Amino acid sequence: MYSGMADVAALTGDKAYIHAIDTIWHDVVDHKLYLTGGIGAEGGHEGFGPDYSLPNMSAYNETCASIGNIYWNYRLFLLHGDSKYYDVLEQVLYNGMISGVSAKGDRFFYPNPLESMGQHARSEWFGCACCPSNVCRFIPSVPGYMYATGKDRIYVNLYIQSNADINLGKNKVKLAQHTAYPWNGKIEFDVDPAKAATFDVAVRVPAWLSDAPLPGGLYNYATPEKKAYTISVNGKKADVKVENGYAIIKRSWKKGDKISVDFPMDVRYVKADDKVKADLNKAALQRGPIVYCSNGLTITISKCVTCY
Repeated sequence: MYSGMADVAALTGDKAYIHAIDTIWHDVVDHKLYLTGGIGAEGGHEGFGPDYSLPNMSAYNETCASIGNIYWNYRLFLLHGDSKYYDVLEQVLYNGMISGVSAKGDRFFYPNPLESMGQHARSEWFGCACCPSNVCRFIPSVPGYMYATGKDRIYVNLYIQSNADINLGKNKVKLAQHTAYPWNGKIEFDVDPAKAATFDVAVRVPAWLSDAPLPGGLYNYATPEKKAYTISVNGKKADVKVENGYAIIKRSWKKGDKISVDFPMDVRYVKADDKVKADLNKAALQRGPIVYCSNGLTITISKCVTCY
């Protein structure tokens, strides 16, 4: 429904729709979003609870809702051209959505709780099997979320090893992306336009490099320093302008040009806003876009200056 609202807002330019959908997005991201990007804290009505009510063991976080959250944030990116929507989308993609299917692809979660005493397990199937079928149709669509185009601009939104053919005006650009992301923050692009031309390549700078893993202020790093990243073209530091969360490289591109990106991936402690009572005196660990899951892990700290 929210994706539909965003589409109507984009197609009609109706400012009332735009204001409504932006307000709803801020309400969700600022007050009702799990760190994994999961949404829908309450299973009784498969919906949101009050602001900051984010229980872990009883979290509903339906797999379908995570996929819907991806659709919605994608539409808002297309509407506004801001990377913050992809920051949410990526967090959902690598955590809240993919947890809905096992590594072997043969067992599924309907709800995706964040805490368990062993009472939760993936199932082979469900009487109402919307989640497995939604996963099956969504995963093949992921390549369509990687890039976008504007006037004389290519947006790089997701980092996935791939080859892409992009129509940019009357030109065609081949992009080959080489990376082991999300396990490694090094990404390289071979840029091969059909004819040399001046255009922008807008490289998304992930929020997890900053002082918080997500927009909205609901979650912050315990040590909120920003991590330095590097972007170079043909081995030389790129001249970039940062705009709406993108490092924009404007130049005359020709066959054989290469972009190299290095996003440092440190394991970082994440703290929720104190209003999230379920997370008081708790912390999560995140590296790059990946939120860690511990399996019966006990950590003993014998000596520390600051404990989180």
